[in-house]
Amino acid sequence: MVASITSLARRGLRFLTVGRLLRWRATSPVSRNRPFVLWEGETFSYADTYREALRFAALMTELRREAARRGELAPDAPLPFGIYQDNSPAFLFAIFGASLSGDLVFGLNTGFRGDTLAAVLDRGQVRAVLTTPDHLDQLERVLDGRPTLHRDAIFLDAPPLASGTGPNATPRPPALALGTGPNATPRPADGNAPLVVIYTSGTTGVPKGIGCSHVKLLGAGALTRVRIGLRSTDRGYLCMPLYHSNAWLLGIMPLLHVGGSFVLKRRFSASAFEEDVLAHGVTYMNYVGQPVHYILSALEAKHGGPEAVERALARHPRNHFRIAHGNGASAVDRQKLVRYLGMEHVYELYGSTEAVISTVLQPGDPPDSVGRLRTKRVCILDEEGRECPPAIVDAQGRITNYDQAVGEIAARLDSDNLFFDGYFRDAGASSRKYRDGYYRSGDLGHVRVVNGKRYLYFDGRTDDWIRKDGENFSVESVVRYAAAQPGVALAAAYGVPSDVSDEKVMVALQLREGADFDPRAVFERFLEQQRDEGMDPKWMPDYVRIVPEMPMSTTQKVLVRELKRQGFDIEAHPDMVVWLRERGDDTYRPLTPATFEAIRRRFEENGRERLLRP
Repeated sequence: MVASITSLARRGLRFLTVGRLLRWRATSPVSRNRPFVLWEGETFSYADTYREALRFAALMTELRREAARRGELAPDAPLPFGIYQDNSPAFLFAIFGASLSGDLVFGLNTGFRGDTLAAVLDRGQVRAVLTTPDHLDQLERVLDGRPTLHRDAIFLDAPPLASGTGPNATPRPPALALGTGPNATPRPADGNAPLVVIYTSGTTGVPKGIGCSHVKLLGAGALTRVRIGLRSTDRGYLCMPLYHSNAWLLGIMPLLHVGGSFVLKRRFSASAFEEDVLAHGVTYMNYVGQPVHYILSALEAKHGGPEAVERALARHPRNHFRIAHGNGASAVDRQKLVRYLGMEHVYELYGSTEAVISTVLQPGDPPDSVGRLRTKRVCILDEEGRECPPAIVDAQGRITNYDQAVGEIAARLDSDNLFFDGYFRDAGASSRKYRDGYYRSGDLGHVRVVNGKRYLYFDGRTDDWIRKDGENFSVESVVRYAAAQPGVALAAAYGVPSDVSDEKVMVALQLREGADFDPRAVFERFLEQQRDEGMDPKWMPDYVRIVPEMPMSTTQKVLVRELKRQGFDIEAHPDMVVWLRERGDDTYRPLTPATFEAIRRRFEENGRERLLRP
């Protein structure tokens, strides 16, 4: 039988690995001594990074061989190595180490706790974890009963790993110096094999692992480099978590391709952005939308308004900012970013961790779109699996055929393809994502034809999903905790528009007969669930609607789409009882007409009013 084109391509691509690219950068006379990672006063060159990656490769090799000797791991199987911590150089070096040793890293979201954390450790059969003291407690809570992970395989990244140059350079923890002998030579990696597993949520509340192969990471980096015109002189600003695909696909890999450098932040800080950009000569940033808005707000608060920000920053002699690339920033925020930083362009992206569908907003494209569709492979499907027609828009920008035009963003794919390999050890989720010849994104969108060209517009997540702060999670994740609130008879969860980016979390609660809604008690119970029961802080509802009775179908299913469409619009639905929380609140408070009007004005100011009332 003649091998398929895809199979032949996989054979040729197996030699393309992240480790090979890093080694080439680290040994090339042109780039080996260039800065690659800047971290809290330290600088790691490409050669430094490669040297530290080799140490982690040796550690993983030794752990893998020991597990094989004990009969716990097949001799040719990769070591499943987890990382559960905030950003640090060690996080980077561990993944680069696995790229040299042919092992597999699981980027464990630090929001995973309790049963959720236990489930991802078990599904990945994780055998070692790198963590920090501030996350060790959550990890230790779930160690009992883990069949593959034991306490002697927990490694602490403390004090900070360092072998670069700078005043804060410190000794390496002894545990991380394992496996440096001559018998710990890393084995070759396979470019088609997953290097890192990044998580998104599953429909049962258990996060789904998306395997990012060497080829996928290299391909995304190369595509991004070309799309946005990165140069070897560019310096990135990486404040997104390293367990998020945004950091790797849009941040690290494109800069590795061009031989650039980046500032690595432990956590995102809006107040530190200006000082970091000026101090380090940052020219490029990868982003998700909410942090961009926080940065703009911090700049306006510091300098006193838009004109003052522009005067202070856009023409500052140490401001070298050129471009930004990411997803979820509103058109208004993108315009502000260009103005405040005197930059060239913000390349707004549509894409996902699976990386099957990808578009980008190029200069001259309609600013509220997410870029041009250059292939008919990408389409919009309705609930029956039929392709939706393009949207028809009136003079006010409203879609006149909303029900016909808005559907799920999808892509036609053969089962043998290079784009989607399925989810890690989750055949059920894979079959739901790819069926009947289509990859289903889980995102709502529509297509508009402008001057004869097709452009994609993002309209939020489907009913089963919520997207907040650049992360997707299932409604079941939220329902589980909302339904456990005292006095709740029935709960539903769904995403509603945010005035800034992505969505907010909303729940509808039907209370038991005689029960009352206590806003402070519910607020504090959600905090308790985060602290003790594994609830991710992002899952905490921003809006709570109290309904006398849930809308139900004839088969007794909650009609979530009806609730989702009504959202929190108490102006259009004056009988609606809604409570909300915003930043700084310590309880839920009533959504009044005055509060709703203030929120509506924010939507209008950010150019997102069409999302509030589609």
